[in-house]
Order: sequence, then C-alpha cells, then structure tokens
Amino acid sequence: MKNKRDYYDVLGVKRDVSEDGLKAAYRKMGKKYHPDTHPDDADADAKMQEINEAYAVLSDVQKRADYDRNGSLPPEHGSARKGSGPFSGGFGGFDGFGGSGSTEINFENFFSGAFGGFSSGAAGGKAKGEPKRGRDVSASVDIGYGEAISGTKKEVSFSFAETCGSCNGTGSLAEEAETCKRCNGTGQERVTTQSAFGKMTKISECPACGGKGKFKAAPCQRCAGSGFVNLNKKILVTIPKGIRSGQAVSVKGMGEPGKQGGPRGNLLVKVFVH
Repeated sequence: MKNKRDYYDVLGVKRDVSEDGLKAAYRKMGKKYHPDTHPDDADADAKMQEINEAYAVLSDVQKRADYDRNGSLPPEHGSARKGSGPFSGGFGGFDGFGGSGSTEINFENFFSGAFGGFSSGAAGGKAKGEPKRGRDVSASVDIGYGEAISGTKKEVSFSFAETCGSCNGTGSLAEEAETCKRCNGTGQERVTTQSAFGKMTKISECPACGGKGKFKAAPCQRCAGSGFVNLNKKILVTIPKGIRSGQAVSVKGMGEPGKQGGPRGNLLVKVFVH
C-alpha cells in the first residue's frame, strides 16, 4: 500500500459507506474517467485503473475488512488487482462483461446498459445505425445600434454540407454495396488493450465506413463518394430587439443533415452591433 492513495479517497466515499453507496460512487467515477471521454489520455487511464483497484477491494467483504484493519491486504489475498472485482460480477446485476470470469469488457455495453443510458461519446462510439444529429453551422451579420434596440431582419449567407441529391447520400449510383474491409461489415471497430484486470475492449464507430458497414461501388461523381456536397445559401433571419454585440441567434434545423436519420443541426448567427 506504500505510495498508494486511500481507497476510500479514490472513490470519494466515507469509510462507513454502504454497499449501494459504494456502487453509486463507482458508477459516477466510471462515467467521469471513461476511456471514450478521454481518448489517448494516459492520466485518465491511470485514474480508471486506480478506481477499479479501489472498488475491487472495497466491494469484497473480506478484503474490505482486512483493509480497514491493516490499511493493506494480507499476502493470502495477493494483489488487489486479482480475485473478485468490478469486472467479475461485483455489481451483481451488471453481467454485460462477457460472462462470469471474463476479463474482456465491452465498454459501450458497460456504460450504456449498466449505467443507464451513458453514451460513449459525441465523437463516435455509437452503435451501427443509431441516429446522429447533424453539425451546427455558423455565420455572422452586422447591424446598427438602432436595429439592435428595435429588432430587425437581415439576410444571412452561409455555407454547409448537404446530402448529395444525385446519390441520395449513399455515395454511389450503383445498387450493390461492398463490405467495409476494416470492420468486416459490422460498422464497429474493436480495440483491445491489456490492463491489470485482463483484456479490455473498446468499441466505437468504424472511421472507414462511418458506421455503415458497407461502401457503395462506383463512387458518385458529383460528391466523389462522400454522400455530401458543399452548398451556399441565403436566408432571412429575425434579429430580436435588445440583442447585444457578440450574441448569437440560433435558427433551428438550418445546419447540416444528420446521419442514419438523425435531425439536422442548427445555424448559429453571431450578431455584431456597430
């Protein structure tokens, strides 16, 4: 235990914490330091291992008793990283880790199912076919002081990526699709790393096919196979009275189209008063 933080401090709980309170604290810390929330962050990864180790000890009745008495574990228990813990059924009802005794963890299932809807990140990580909201686009407009006081309407120009009308966003006019070689058609990418608890598997959207699992043969010439084309548009935007310089007006649904049937993003118009 030398140079190690107190396990109760690691989980942010008191020494008399109940079993339910311990589980709740572990869930909270797990969400905060989830690998998808902190990609390529060595500090977050180390913190998560420390949290796992603390829970593995405190969730075991015998190990917790020995730890409370001695501040460490006796030799017969071995390392805190061995034996029962959060990845071997320590949560009781949270068995989405590949079965009893399995050390391979599907982080997407772990945090979205066991933790009640926690998603693995805005940057991807969603399952194949799940709707995704389109990106917001931005523009700016200049108005006079009097217009800011009374409110006005201004024509605003902006650029955005729109679904290609020639191929309907598929990227090809051909009907047959080719299976993505990177993900073998699953639409998901699995990255397995070795940790103190064994193999930990992180599942995220395949970057090669965008989670679709397939590529269209003979790319569309208009969009070069991307499924999107860049367009310029002008619309009349209502500027509310009393607006201050630097504030933005949001126009719902005027952003880029969503994926897998998701809603469009918004247009954000930044207003400058002169």
